[in-house]
Amino acid sequence: MAETKPGETKRVLISKAQRWTLFEVLVASLVLGTCIVVANFLLKYIEFNATVIGEKNIAINEYDQTIRNVGVCVDTDKNSRLSDAEIENCSPNEVALSDVEGSLRYNVYETMAENADLESVARQRNENGICFTADGSVRDWAFEYSIATTDAAREQALQGMKTCSSLRVISDALPAHKNTEALMASLNQLFIVAGIEPENISPTDETIISEIGGVAIIPVSFRMQGTGAEIIHALDSIEKSIREFDITSATVEWSTGGLNLRANANAFYLGAMASLETEKTVRAK
Repeated sequence: MAETKPGETKRVLISKAQRWTLFEVLVASLVLGTCIVVANFLLKYIEFNATVIGEKNIAINEYDQTIRNVGVCVDTDKNSRLSDAEIENCSPNEVALSDVEGSLRYNVYETMAENADLESVARQRNENGICFTADGSVRDWAFEYSIATTDAAREQALQGMKTCSSLRVISDALPAHKNTEALMASLNQLFIVAGIEPENISPTDETIISEIGGVAIIPVSFRMQGTGAEIIHALDSIEKSIREFDITSATVEWSTGGLNLRANANAFYLGAMASLETEKTVRAK
């Protein structure tokens, strides 16, 4: 048996130790690299989720602010934030105007309803703002709203506040529904006020799309004959109408009886409206 020299044994041991050291370094490098990759992924994952949560909080705050601005729910605990319970139990018809001061609801039923510039269109009222009804009786709709205990009673009181105050100008100027017959009657009344009888008043079959979102159009046409002064007086009456009539085209002809005017106009009403929704996509970097 060959004798192993001490120097060779030492070299073998050193070689084995080097191999083990290299193996340990390789394993440590793989573990460290894996840890770095996993840590980087977790950091990006946490950052992405934080961004999503932040955007959700922004949407929740904007939704909360919108509800409070409209004035359909009451912040009972006065912490400037509607809780889930407050939203779930919210009943717009039970909200007192005094509880939503500064909201759109309050400004409409309190500020606009008492606007002196619009008061000329209000229904007949006494010096205390109490409304006279068709049968001559008086009703304090604001007080009746404050003491109403049912949704039907509150709805009736709100409707009374609308028709017995300056808010009437809103529905008269821009009706909430399409009513062609009422439009024709309004236009005919304008001619009666002007003291001229139109030869023809009729809606047209043309479909016109409004450039203003939520506003729809009823196209109408009318024809009348009279002197120059009568025609101008009728046009002034239409121009001064609280309801907008936008004359899009007109033809004037001279005849032995005076002037013949044919015109096409657009009247407006509130069309179907949907809640404005926005979408935001949050992407990972």
